[in-house]
Amino acid sequence: MSNITFCWELGAGYGHIAGFQALADGLIRRKHTVNALLRNTASAAAFFKHDALKIEAAPFSRPAKKHTSPTISYADIIQRLGYDSIDTLLPLVEHWRKKFIHNNTELIIADHSPTALLAARTLGIPATDYGNGFFSPPAIYPLPTLTPWLKSAPGFLEQIESQVLSVINSVLLHYSKIGLSHLHELFAIEENFLCTFPELDHYNNRPADAYWGPRFSNNTGVTAQWPANNRQNIFVYAKKNYRLLDKLLFSIGQIDANILLHCAGLSNEMINTHASDNLVFSNDPVQMNSLMGKVDLVINHAGHGVASACLLMGIPQLLLPMQLEQMMLANKLKWLRLCDMVPTWDKSPDYSDLIKSTMQNTDLQKQVKLFANYYHGFDRNQQIEEIILCCEDILATQKKAL
Repeated sequence: MSNITFCWELGAGYGHIAGFQALADGLIRRKHTVNALLRNTASAAAFFKHDALKIEAAPFSRPAKKHTSPTISYADIIQRLGYDSIDTLLPLVEHWRKKFIHNNTELIIADHSPTALLAARTLGIPATDYGNGFFSPPAIYPLPTLTPWLKSAPGFLEQIESQVLSVINSVLLHYSKIGLSHLHELFAIEENFLCTFPELDHYNNRPADAYWGPRFSNNTGVTAQWPANNRQNIFVYAKKNYRLLDKLLFSIGQIDANILLHCAGLSNEMINTHASDNLVFSNDPVQMNSLMGKVDLVINHAGHGVASACLLMGIPQLLLPMQLEQMMLANKLKWLRLCDMVPTWDKSPDYSDLIKSTMQNTDLQKQVKLFANYYHGFDRNQQIEEIILCCEDILATQKKAL
């Protein structure tokens, strides 16, 4: 038995919690003590039903100022979130250290948690990275651009990485630890559980054996149900802060189809405004596996977990990305003819036309089915078992070394 701490520092949405659910359950069944430091604890109750998991709020840094320019690289992202000076990063690292020490942490499983990895390095705690490609940058210098469609100033990638690296090394020096030569060395840890497929990786040109397959929760929530009629069925997973939500809800209400929509925290006013005979609102998350064979289209914001689950079930998608990570994934799937999408810069999309055209796109339907058939052998349970065994090997090696 060991003390394992799951860390979620950056990002938003169900995916970070949902993706850890099965792994947490498996580790607890193996009698490990599991703590979860979560950026947002509000949704945890929907995914973790037992008392064995200790849940706490994770330390994280809020932006000191509002940035209007797009983020260009991973270094650019974290510089805006506490990595701009030792005065902001050192207290954040110390907060993570105190959490790990208090929990007697022996292994860290990090989900978009660079500061957790940094704190683990200062304490000599073995660490793993667990998530999709966006927050597991490749081992190259400089870290590649996240926005190849934008032209950055010559030397910008190297400059911002140098600035961030200087701050990180100042923190490591404070704890009498050896500094890093390149930013990607922060991710040189015991294991990178890169939970995606090559087609869904935000970066390119990684070794084929780097991938563990996607992570998601497919059995949490209520069962999807639609009326028994001749209409097509659509599932919509939307965020209440989607800037065009009102327009989207109005448009889908006009579609001749059965529509089930989940939007956490949607106001009663919005529900009453858009209620119609063909649109049903679900307050609870919907079980992804209950969509299999029942739904003709899923509309979502290009979250990695939902998108990959739909692809594995052969379900066409219309993606509405809201931020950079989602935009990168949507662009890649669009290029592979595995989805249709609304770019973030489209201020006035015709949702009705897009929904109809996506549902009538036979080439998209064919490509999605081919994808599902290609990865038909992917076994989520086997993936979790192999990850648990790898974690236990790391723990056993660490204990032998002590």
